[in-house]
Amino acid sequence: MTRPSLKAILPFCLLAGCAASPLMPGGETVLLSKEPAHAECVFLGEVQGTQGDFWTADFTSDSNLINGARNQMRNAAYALHADYVKIETESLSHNTADHSLGGTYSAVVIGNAYRCGKELMAVEQAS
Repeated sequence: MTRPSLKAILPFCLLAGCAASPLMPGGETVLLSKEPAHAECVFLGEVQGTQGDFWTADFTSDSNLINGARNQMRNAAYALHADYVKIETESLSHNTADHSLGGTYSAVVIGNAYRCGKELMAVEQAS
């Protein structure tokens, strides 16, 4: 499989952006953590975020891949009216078949979304 030339992919990167997926209004209120949710929090469902692919990998920073995946997960959690996500898995895929490529080419974050409420969120953020 051949990779597209810079001329072919550059307009896509400029238009679609090789930046992180945007955080939607309200998404910033969702706390991500690897710590379990408080026992009184209500489980709402599993959420995930992804960013990156083989075609845009060379034009997207590793940081933007990770932040974009986390932003997508926050957006999905906010859509469920969650305010807390316990991160279960973070996965970064690397170019290993062709050693001339290198770097991360996609990020996936999976977690469990909870509604904890303001009082419990204050406790979660303090710990």
